[in-house]
Amino acid sequence: VIVAGGGEIYHETIPMASTLHVSTIDVEPEGDVFFPNIPGKFDVVFEQQFTSNINYCYQIWQKG
Repeated sequence: VIVAGGGEIYHETIPMASTLHVSTIDVEPEGDVFFPNIPGKFDVVFEQQFTSNINYCYQIWQKG
């Protein structure tokens, strides 16, 4: 299942997930809703940095 929602939808569905695929884009967007902090039950199992016209980091988190 792919969850692509607002902050509240992420907040409600993260506890049900076993794996999170997260892309963090290196920009300062305007707005007041953001992806919530990832709970301590999750560990990063993969990370790759990308450098282009927009730099970003792709991570896979697994629930421990």
